[in-house]
This record gives sequence, structure tokens and C-alpha cells, in this order.
Amino acid sequence: MRFAPGNRLLFLTAVVAVPAMTLMVYDFPTWAVPCLLALASLVGAAVLDLQRTSGHLDRVELLATDRVRATAGRTLELAFDLSCPDRLATCPLRFGLPVGAAFHAPRGTVLEMPAASGEPPQRRLLFPLIPLRRGQFAFSEAHLETSSGWGFWLLRRRFPLALECRVYPDLRQERQQVAALFMNRGQLGAHAVRQVGKGREFEKLREYQPGDDYGDIDWKASARKRFPVTRTYQIERTQEIYVILDHSRFSGREIRLPASKVPGEEAATMESQGGEHLVTTQLERFLHCALILAAVAEKQGDRFGMITFADRVGRFLRARNGREHYDVVRDAVYTLEPRPVSPDFEQLMIELRQRLTRRALLVMLVDLSDPLTAEQFLQSLPLISRQHLILVNMVRPAGAFPLFGATSPPASLGEVYGALGGHFQWSELRATARKLKHLGVEMGLPDQEELTAEVVTQYLTVKRRQLL
Repeated sequence: MRFAPGNRLLFLTAVVAVPAMTLMVYDFPTWAVPCLLALASLVGAAVLDLQRTSGHLDRVELLATDRVRATAGRTLELAFDLSCPDRLATCPLRFGLPVGAAFHAPRGTVLEMPAASGEPPQRRLLFPLIPLRRGQFAFSEAHLETSSGWGFWLLRRRFPLALECRVYPDLRQERQQVAALFMNRGQLGAHAVRQVGKGREFEKLREYQPGDDYGDIDWKASARKRFPVTRTYQIERTQEIYVILDHSRFSGREIRLPASKVPGEEAATMESQGGEHLVTTQLERFLHCALILAAVAEKQGDRFGMITFADRVGRFLRARNGREHYDVVRDAVYTLEPRPVSPDFEQLMIELRQRLTRRALLVMLVDLSDPLTAEQFLQSLPLISRQHLILVNMVRPAGAFPLFGATSPPASLGEVYGALGGHFQWSELRATARKLKHLGVEMGLPDQEELTAEVVTQYLTVKRRQLL
């Protein structure tokens, strides 16, 4: 336990001790006895007060949960319970919690605790915090302060904590964009949709009927039964969906948004740049898209898996369904950060070829804005493109638009060169998309706010057309 002088002791020191010492300096023989008596009385009272109340906080026990979960941008209330002796049941207590830069404390980092109620005396404090970004954070200590009996001292005690706080991404904006997909109407969204195609999942064998496709005849079964037998298929209800998420150095590309167009709660999770722009990264959009797609796949009854990679494959979560599996996926990626390495696509494709034996839909969230990286991706893709159905998506780089596609002409020479550079980048991305299409791979270049809706639409189109 530690102690510090309180306001009352400081006030008495200024009123009694300082004048007494001043008088003794100027006229010691006259003022020596009364001044020494006043100083001795003050010191004695302070020592006695400290001795009487020095152990008040020794019997206090602090109780807190070991783990809490929160969402970036939403208020989190940490609950702390104090088991106090009777003499501290109604005493004023101040509770302090060291808060890092990842949190905002709207009421400050030091709060007053309300009086106790019940037997034995219990005091509870709800400490409000607003997480500013996702990730895993730890609170290692808390501090408690109270006044001594006569108010001369502030008694302080440090309590060790082992509190883990898991902050997950805020998906409210993306959920609003695809809100109709979470309604229990029909099979594929807000309304029942007719599914085309004959399906690819074997159902049964039956006798051949006029008009059946010759390719559906089971010749071995026909030979055994001595009459034509046809295979019938049903539409596949359960498919495997994998999101392959790139968190190499290209995923850390900044995305700048005007502060006026970002909702206040979402803006709290982004870093401010001079008050004019808010900055997020492409990886944040990838994570939001992946988690929303996982929820949609669960709603449609498909199995969902997650693969992360940079210079090597990181997390590899097999495709499953259910709420528990969604929680596993979310816990696996909420601490993901960009790594300062280049992606190794060849190693990724080899890993996918070896571990994914069943045909699946692979939604690859990668950045191909660098020509060399795009060339390496194209060279490695044939290892899996014939076995799996692949969709590639990335956030369109800022300014990557056709030269004559702008709504207003450039106003200065600098804007002309900027538009020309954006046109070259757009041309390279379109060339990459055409090369991917020759391999049967579709590439999307949506803006950052449209990424989630675009990927979900692609997934539902694949499912409706039975392309998998």
C-alpha cells in the first residue's frame, strides 16, 4: 500500500507549518516554543491518522472477469466488484484503470465508486470504455484510493489484473447493405428464387424415359439390369466455401475517406488525418467482407472455411457450419495485421492443391495492383483453377479510373498527370482481369464500400446457377 498527502494536510501545512517556520527564522527566541508546539501537533496528528487507517485497504478484494468481448466503436462496460470491510462500506472510493491508446474512456480513467449495499458489503463499478480498433488487449492492473479517517492522507493500493479484452470488427454497416439476405423468406434472400440447372449431386437410379440425356445413362447399371438406367441428380444444398485472405504488405494499403461521409460510430474506429480524412486499410475491408460472407453462407446452409496467408499459409480452418464455427473463424482473424512481406502464391497454391481434395468455391481477397505480384499470381493459379471455382476480389485503388471516365475535367496540370497515372493503373488491372478470365476466374474491382455486397452477390449467383 502507498500513501500521499491529502488536500487537508496540504492546507494545514500551508496555514500552520509555513507561518510557524517563518516566525522562527525572523524571531526565534520569541516564537520558538509556540511554533514548535504547533508543528509537533500537526506532525503528531498526521502520524496518528496514518497509523490508525494505514491498513484499511489491506482487506479489500477486487473481483473481475478474466475475459470480455467487445465490438470496435461500441461502448463496453467492465464490471469490477470490491469486497470491503465494514468501515469502508460508505467511505468514498476512487477507482483508476490505466487505459491505452486503443480505448477511449468517456468518463475519464478515474471514477468514484458508489456506496456499498447488502451484506457483506459489496461495491460494484461499471467502467465504460469505447474500443477504437479491433485486436486483443490486456489490462494488467487497477488502482484504488480512499481518504484516511481525518482526511490527512490518501491511501492507495495497486491490484494486479489478468483481464483479456477481445475487440471484434464492427459489421453493422455491411450488415445493413446485405440486410435482405438475413431474412427468413425463401432460399436465397428476401424472396424465393427459382433455381436453374439440373444439379450435380447424385440422387438415385431409375428406368430410362424418353427425352433423358444420353450422358446421364449409367451403362454399368444398364448392363446389370438388361434395360437402360438413368442417373438422376438433385440440386446441391451444402457446398464448401473458402475465403482466402491475404495479409501481406499489400493488404496494408491505406484507404482514405472523407470524414463527412463516415458515420460517427464507425469514424471512432479509424485514425483521423488532420480532421479532413479518415484512414482505414484494405485488410479491414477484407476482414469485414469475410465475416459477413461467413454469416451468409451459414444462413444458406453451406460450409464455410477460412485461410490466411502472407509469405506462407497461416490459419487453415476447415469448412464447417454452425454458430460455434463462426465464432472460431472470428476468433482466428480478429487479431490479424498486415505483415511486411511479399505474398508467396506458389506456396499457397501447393497447399490448397494438397489439402482441398473436394471441389469448392474459393473467394480470394488479394491485392493485385502491383504488376509483378499479379504476374506471379497468374503463373501459380493453374495449379488449382481446374479443380476449384475461384473468385478474385480487391478494393479498387484510389484514382484507378479510365482517363475520360471522370465526371469533371481536370482543373490543373497536376490533376491531369494524376488522372493519367490512374488510367494506367486501371488498364493494368483490366488486363489482369482479362487474363484471369481465360483461366475461368472472375475478378472484381469494387470500391471499398461496395466490396461486401459485391462478393455476397457473386456467391449467391454461383449458388443459384449451380456453377460449383
